[in-house]
Amino acid sequence: MREGRIDYNALNRCSLSVDELMSHARKRGYFNLADIDCAVLETDGSVSVLPRPQKRGLNPKDFNFAPIREGISYAVFENGVLYPDRLNCVGFTEKRLADFLNEHNYNIADLSLITVNEAGRVDVFY
Repeated sequence: MREGRIDYNALNRCSLSVDELMSHARKRGYFNLADIDCAVLETDGSVSVLPRPQKRGLNPKDFNFAPIREGISYAVFENGVLYPDRLNCVGFTEKRLADFLNEHNYNIADLSLITVNEAGRVDVFY
């Protein structure tokens, strides 16, 4: 397909039917050929699909937005054991973690796991 049009000559050269093209499109998540801008038969026999601009997924660049890097999450508390060295890896102190837990009314005795990522996001699990 090119610019949303089926290239029947190319299909014939590749020994593909429209049904086979539609099958390849469905495998890529496109259930309507009208949603496809371009489709290319690759040398390995797979079909690469480029959706029409209105059908592609949005990404942060579409909104002039750059997401922050969250980095790796560390288990800083697990089954009653606090790991101060892991807190240090993410720039947290025991006091900062305690303040967070108090602000959100968490009782540490009720928790099984606390993770903190490099951006400072805290996730709490019971």
